[in-house]
Amino acid sequence: MKKLATWALAFILLLSFAFPQDTASAQSYALNWTIDDVEVTGNDQPFLFNDKVLIPIEKLFEEVGFKVSKDESGKVHVTNNHLTIDFDAAAGEIKVNGEKANAEFPLTDRNGGNYISTEFLAQLEGFSAKVAADHQSVAIQTNRVLDVPAFLEKAMDANLNSQSANLTIDLEMASSLDEETMKMLMAIQSDDILDPFSSHSISTMSMTDSEGFAFEEVSETYITEDGFFQKMGDTWIKYDDEMAEFMQQITSAQEMLLPQLEELQQKFTTGINIYEYDDVYVMTQSLTTDELKEMLKEASSLFSELLPVMGTEEVSIEVIATEAEEIEEVTLENEVTEEVTAEEAKEETVVEAVDDETTTEENTNEATEEEAVIDEVIFEEGDFDAIFDSLGLQLEEFYFVSNYDKETLFPLDLSGNAHITMAMGEDSFSMKMILSGAFSNFNAVEEIKVPEEVIQNAITMEEYFEQLEAEFEAEFEYEAE
Repeated sequence: MKKLATWALAFILLLSFAFPQDTASAQSYALNWTIDDVEVTGNDQPFLFNDKVLIPIEKLFEEVGFKVSKDESGKVHVTNNHLTIDFDAAAGEIKVNGEKANAEFPLTDRNGGNYISTEFLAQLEGFSAKVAADHQSVAIQTNRVLDVPAFLEKAMDANLNSQSANLTIDLEMASSLDEETMKMLMAIQSDDILDPFSSHSISTMSMTDSEGFAFEEVSETYITEDGFFQKMGDTWIKYDDEMAEFMQQITSAQEMLLPQLEELQQKFTTGINIYEYDDVYVMTQSLTTDELKEMLKEASSLFSELLPVMGTEEVSIEVIATEAEEIEEVTLENEVTEEVTAEEAKEETVVEAVDDETTTEENTNEATEEEAVIDEVIFEEGDFDAIFDSLGLQLEEFYFVSNYDKETLFPLDLSGNAHITMAMGEDSFSMKMILSGAFSNFNAVEEIKVPEEVIQNAITMEEYFEQLEAEFEAEFEYEAE
C-alpha cells in the first residue's frame, strides 16, 4: 500500500509538469503605472493577482483630483460631483452614481487597502486602462484637460456680460476664547451686468449663537447709474454720489487687475483638475495650507495695486470716514446718556473705577504696541511667514467644484467645502464653510432699473442716522418713565 501511494504521488507530479503553465496566474507582483502619461510613484502600486491587474482605489482617485473620503466602517467615497462611486467592502458592492454596479468587490484588501480591476475601471465614464503585453506596467488614461492654464484663459475670455446668481453660504465659527459657536446662513440672489456695471441683489442673513440667540436680516441693494441704494429694515437709503462712484471705481480696478488675477490663478493650477464630459466641463480645485499661504502672498501685491485706483478720488475715502464718524457720534452720545443716568451708582466705586481705568489703559497701550509690531511686519517688512506662524493658520479642507457649459464656457454652478483653523497660544479659532450656487440668464439681463418709488422715498445716510438717534432717545425716555 505504501509503495502504491508513492507511485500515485509521482504520477500526479508528472501530470503537473505535462501541461503548460500560465506563469502570470501563478505569481503576484507590483506593476509600474502611469496616469495620463505621468508616472505614479509611492507605496500604493497596482499588482497582478489571479490574472487580474488591480488598481489601488484611494491612490488612483486622489491622483486624478477626485474628493476621496473613508468612514469608520471602511466605506470609500470618491466624487467629482459628476461621477460618484461608493466602494463598500462590508456589503460587497460598488455603487456608481447611486446605482449598484455589476462587479465583484472587494477583489482583495491587500496592504489594508481596496483595489479594483482594470476591466471595471474601463467601464467608468472618462477612464480607460491598458496593460502592457509583458504584464509589467499599466497605462491609465482619463478625460482630464491637460492644458489647464489654456482652459482657464479661454473661460475668462467667454463672452459673458450679464447673468443671474443664486448663492448660499453656510458658515460655522467657533472660538475657544469665549467657548462660543456661531452659525450664519446667507442666501443671495442677484442680477448683474458687467458693462456698464449695474447690479440688483437681495440677501437674507440669519445667525444663531450657542446660547440660542437668533437674528435675521434681509437686505436689498441697487447699484446703477441712478446711484447706490440699500434697504435697511423698512427704510431705503441713498448713498452719496461719491459712494456710488467709489463702488464703480472698485469695479474698474477689478477689470484693470483681471489679467494679473488670471496670471495668479494660472500659477496655482496644481490642485485644479478639469474633466471633459459630453455637455459640460467639470473643474475641481483643492488647496493645501502651503499653497494658500503662497497664494495670499501673491495676492497681496495685486491688492496693493488696487489702492491707488481706490484713492484717486479723495472724497470717496472721506465719505467712508464721515459715515464712520457719524456712527461713532451716535454711539458716543448714547453712551454719554447712559453714563449720566448711572452717575450716582458709580460715585461709590470711583476709586475702583480709576484703578480699572489705569489697568485698562496699560492693557490698551500694550495692545497698541503689539498692533504696531504686527503692522510693521505686514506693511513694512512683508514677513508673511511670521504672520502665518503667529496665527497658526491651517487649511484643514478645501475642495470646490464648478460646472461649465461645454459650448459657451459659461459657469453653471459652484459648490464646495472649506475648513480653516487658527491657533494663537492657547486660543483657537475654527471656521467651516459650505458654499453652493447656480448661475442663469446668461446675457439675458438687459437692464437693471431702480424703481421710482425707491428713488422718491429714499433718504440720505445723514437722515438715517438722525432717525436712529430719535428712535433711541424715544426708547430711552420710555424706559426711564
